Amino acid sequence: MKTTTTYTHQEWQRYTRSNRWEVKKRSDMLMNYFLISYFLGGVALAPYFDTWLVALGVGGLSLLAYYSAKIALPHSDLYQYILGVVLGIFMAQYIYQMHGLFEMHFTAFIGSAILITYQNWKLQIPMAAIVVTHHAIFGYLQNIGFDKIYFTQLDAFEFRTFIIHIILATVIFFIGGLWAYQLKKYSEARILQAAEVERLQKEALLTANTQNEKLERQVTALLDKAVAQGKFEIASDILHDIGNAVVGFGSYLTRIRRLLDENNRDDLQKLVAFFEAQQPAMAAAIGEDRAGAVVTLLGSLAKAQKDSQEEIRNSISEQLNIISRIQEILNIQRQYITGIETQERKPVNLRSIINDCLSMLFATVDKNAIAVSLDFPQEQPAIKGDRTRLMQLILNILKNSIEAIDINAAVKTISLRIQKQEDLLILQVLDSGNGFDEATAGRLFDRGFTTKSSGAGLGLYNSRTIAESHEGSIALISDGPGKGALTTIRFKV
Repeated sequence: MKTTTTYTHQEWQRYTRSNRWEVKKRSDMLMNYFLISYFLGGVALAPYFDTWLVALGVGGLSLLAYYSAKIALPHSDLYQYILGVVLGIFMAQYIYQMHGLFEMHFTAFIGSAILITYQNWKLQIPMAAIVVTHHAIFGYLQNIGFDKIYFTQLDAFEFRTFIIHIILATVIFFIGGLWAYQLKKYSEARILQAAEVERLQKEALLTANTQNEKLERQVTALLDKAVAQGKFEIASDILHDIGNAVVGFGSYLTRIRRLLDENNRDDLQKLVAFFEAQQPAMAAAIGEDRAGAVVTLLGSLAKAQKDSQEEIRNSISEQLNIISRIQEILNIQRQYITGIETQERKPVNLRSIINDCLSMLFATVDKNAIAVSLDFPQEQPAIKGDRTRLMQLILNILKNSIEAIDINAAVKTISLRIQKQEDLLILQVLDSGNGFDEATAGRLFDRGFTTKSSGAGLGLYNSRTIAESHEGSIALISDGPGKGALTTIRFKV
């Protein structure tokens, strides 16, 4: 994978440490089964030539050596190299138990295939060293007349035969090491790819949140100011520029998704296809079950990568949905500054409108660590209204609640509740904000009145206008300064 991103040594370690741990954990679990199978295999061979002592003694000591190293040095990879030695010793044990049966030599190739799962080509070295040493010493002892070493069923182990054995074993160990090396490289490439996509996703999310907050501040401050001063043309130009910025950011997210789609053409899938094509040859060398296990392992890695990319793609789609909601609120504000309000009333779901408003304000709510709770009935009647104007109403109320909550407050909550009473649908918004006194309460809905240093005094005024245009009402009460506020909006069903 080509990338222009540069990662520090610490970042790269963080990205790869988790993957190495998963590989190590999975391989260690497999080794438990393999080693037990090797030990039980020796016990199963013992009755043929009465080699119970060798099966239990050598096999038991081999297991003891492996697990002792693993327990004594839990943070070291030394036990993996001891594993290579142990697998070589099991090969020698099997050959001895079957009195030099030629087929027992192939257990060395099975051990080589098993070690591939650790994705460390160096683990092939200690096993290769055991095989070479074993063949050299035992072949020499048989040739000079030692009996009962049971190395081969031939009368003598010729030097030419020894060289052929070693060359073939070396080729197998080389292929096993090469596969382990290639698996590690593909794993690292996958990690780097996932890290790059994660970085792009975080960057996109951060940009979206920042842009959303910036747009919200600009729309609130500049637009209200422009409307108050009667500068409709200026406000329209501002909305046009903001709309262009939103479209540009949407294009940026689209490019990220296109990059993700291009990365879908994964070399790992090609590697799976290659090993599937080579499975018959692998089966001849290491056995059909082991060859199938290697192909299955690679297939699982390819599937995990595909699932990860799908999850990231869904996240980007959610960001694009947020962009669509931002464009929708811009349309609301365009209607607002032009003074054109559609008189068309359609059935709308109040719960859906609230959810959309909370989505647009998510970045601000999350940044201020405000806990939002919802108490909505499972089924609720629709109300007839203008969806865009109702969204503006709910947004104004929620923004007032958010801004009323001190950033350093011990309790920061906003609770929304919908309930039906006879022919009314009632929405209540309770916050733990600063509240207000009786004098302030009498002027809250007056045009131009505000308690904010940068406000234009139009938010609640427009909110009441929207509510009344829908044959509804709005009320805002508080028990006093520092005791929060309760907004109640009533709609006719």
